[in-house]
Amino acid sequence: MKVGAFELQEPLPELRDPHVFAMIRPWVDVGSVGTLTLNRLERYLGSKELGRLHRPGEFFDFTRYRPNMRLVDNERRVRVPNSIIRYATTENGPDYLFFHLREPHANSETYTDSILEVVEKFNVKRYCRLGAMYDAVPHTRPLLVTGALGSVPQLRSVPNLKLRGSTYQGPTTIMNLVSDVCPIGRGL
Repeated sequence: MKVGAFELQEPLPELRDPHVFAMIRPWVDVGSVGTLTLNRLERYLGSKELGRLHRPGEFFDFTRYRPNMRLVDNERRVRVPNSIIRYATTENGPDYLFFHLREPHANSETYTDSILEVVEKFNVKRYCRLGAMYDAVPHTRPLLVTGALGSVPQLRSVPNLKLRGSTYQGPTTIMNLVSDVCPIGRGL
């Protein structure tokens, strides 16, 4: 079944109050923080593939994200870089969607719209993007952790964690459109 530019495997799972964990390569995946986190969560929860972009070449430049060739049982196989969606169900919910996304090189608005169509299709309740960026933090100081809760109030303080809004201005990822457009009223 096509949802936006994604081809999803049928039958679609019935997900209870799904939460999304997303990561974006390579822009905010320094040290593979997002990739490693999603992979670990997926292994722990026993995730399954839900789908991937139908034609990834519409969004990615394959001279920048190179296809990979491998020999499997003496047969050449080419793996084309893609954005993949996986899911996991839990006994009492919430269930989870895991978005392994790549920074697009073309047709970015169509790409982000397609991600949002998947979010809407499954009536996602929360969207969380994981990752890491380089910063000038000496090893003698605590790491800086930033994030946003949107309109959700912080219920209690967390020891050794100071929450403050980011004041960054400058180049960013087009993928921020996904976070910015997610309907806040639904708890995203």
